[in-house]
Amino acid sequence: MTTIPFLARPTDDSAEPLTWLSPEAKLWVASRDGDFAGFVEFTDGHYSVTDARGATIASCGTLSQAQDTVELSMRRASTLRTLAYVAVGTGAVAVSALAIGLGMINLS
Repeated sequence: MTTIPFLARPTDDSAEPLTWLSPEAKLWVASRDGDFAGFVEFTDGHYSVTDARGATIASCGTLSQAQDTVELSMRRASTLRTLAYVAVGTGAVAVSALAIGLGMINLS
């Protein structure tokens, strides 16, 4: 028996490691599978972390901590995407159940 999923399961973006490039001094840019993931910039004695949407999300003391923060923000984004799929699926089931229930009511 072949089953067809109602909603395709989102891919796990965290499977591929981040690729880090340094296009200039004190700047590190992260990408995953060719997509921009965020960047780290060393300014005023600390590492400023910016996520894939361009929001500054942290200030870290070391480059390693800053790069780990970019990785964590990518995992969170993947988790939120998965939760959105679950919410949509749950909502579709609830609406379907309501429609079936209302269809069983005889309003005559």
